[in-house]
Amino acid sequence: MTSEPIKVTGEMLPDPQTCRFTVNRTLLEDGTLIFNGADESLGSPLVDSVFAVPGITRARIAGDTLTLTKNVPTPWPELAKELLPAIKAPMEAEDTPPISSEALEAAKNRPPSDDTREAVEQLLEQHINPALAMHGGFVKLVKVENDDVYLELGGGCQGCAASKMTLKHGVERAIRDIAPQVGEVIDVTDHTAGTNPYYQ
Repeated sequence: MTSEPIKVTGEMLPDPQTCRFTVNRTLLEDGTLIFNGADESLGSPLVDSVFAVPGITRARIAGDTLTLTKNVPTPWPELAKELLPAIKAPMEAEDTPPISSEALEAAKNRPPSDDTREAVEQLLEQHINPALAMHGGFVKLVKVENDDVYLELGGGCQGCAASKMTLKHGVERAIRDIAPQVGEVIDVTDHTAGTNPYYQ
């Protein structure tokens, strides 16, 4: 009896530079793995394969999902023409596992969510919020779940047209510098709340 063929489906995320691919196989039993380039693959064929596609800059593996980040304007449907075979090929190889034993060991040694929360809260309190306070804004950590960080913007940052840029290129970058294990940084702010949220 042959096993079910490898199937991969893509899902667009709020960040247009990021796309989540779900495979009908378990890629990682426990934890999360983050790779910021092929040089971090630790000999994992799946990671090497997706980074061979031009424009891919980050890969996050958890459970049956592979979340990829790109730095090129090429639309995801176009990139998927190369990515789908790149994902399937290592999964179909019978002699070599798609994730190396070294990478699996690294997943076991990842810092727990409590450590990530503490590091992010300290960053916000000591560095991010003092800077945003000059513009009447602040950022609050809502939760850390499965290595994803959920943030809420308030004050002058709520409803501000520049808030997305502030989050993506300021706050998120700073978080990744102190906690590389972080997956997605998600803005859960209701930017439409209130009659004039920019000043609330």
